[in-house]
Amino acid sequence: MTNSIQAIFIGAIFFYFLDSIWEIGSIFRVEKFSKKVANFLILTGLALHSAFLIILSIKSRNLPITTLFESAVFFIFLIVLIAVITKYLYKLPSLTPFVMTIVTILSIASIALIRNDLVLSNDLAKFWQIVHIIPIFLGYAAFTVSFILSIMYLAQERQLKAKNFGSLFYSLPSLETLDTLMWKTITFGFPLLTIGLVSGTIWAKTSNILGDLWYLDSKVLLGAFTWLVYAALLHLRLGASFHGTKVACVTIGCFIVVLLTFVGPFLMGSKHAYVKNSVKLEQKASPDDVGMAKIEF
Repeated sequence: MTNSIQAIFIGAIFFYFLDSIWEIGSIFRVEKFSKKVANFLILTGLALHSAFLIILSIKSRNLPITTLFESAVFFIFLIVLIAVITKYLYKLPSLTPFVMTIVTILSIASIALIRNDLVLSNDLAKFWQIVHIIPIFLGYAAFTVSFILSIMYLAQERQLKAKNFGSLFYSLPSLETLDTLMWKTITFGFPLLTIGLVSGTIWAKTSNILGDLWYLDSKVLLGAFTWLVYAALLHLRLGASFHGTKVACVTIGCFIVVLLTFVGPFLMGSKHAYVKNSVKLEQKASPDDVGMAKIEF
């Protein structure tokens, strides 16, 4: 990836950073921090982010998820996209101050993955990328937004209990609205996670890329565990007494499981359909060209 292409993503991070500061400022100093400027900053950052992913896709002739860095950037993009849609759909401007702070931190952290040499195996065809990886990423992004809504719920509840009716209290929606949106984002993400896991199971069994004991792969196990905890949360949420604070706290706990599922296996040494860049080059090159293969960054 050339420096000029990297600069596009750096530009997106810059606008996300400015937006996070502006959004937080708009909570406490509405007269000085215009919402229009905040909208401009986030949409400009999202446009640059989109352009970056499109260029990556054109260069690789694949979806922009062929490396860990691309996967992280694509995941962050989905978080911003779902947050912006939720913001405008439900007229919830207070969502983005929380979202963009986390997005900025994740974006900066993702830069560390640029030189990671794990790439997606050639055995994972585009069809399986679409029906397996994309739904899971969308589900995780929805769960991220539900996690942020949970933080907002607990913050608003604390304001009410302390009878602290300041700028933060008036910028946040009602507890009922936050509870409803937590439920909607989770019910949006859960079917997508289910589709991704089912298609991944079919792919793992038919391709044998994870071996005969594919079901013991750490990412497979954690993915199944994530599905179970959100299934349990949805089941409990249907109960009349399981709402509000309980749901918010459990949702935060569930999101920790999502983080462990997303990055934990790689930290533990599992590659899960990723291979070393040099190995992939050898698979694509002829025997005479293997020794000449080079990795470009």
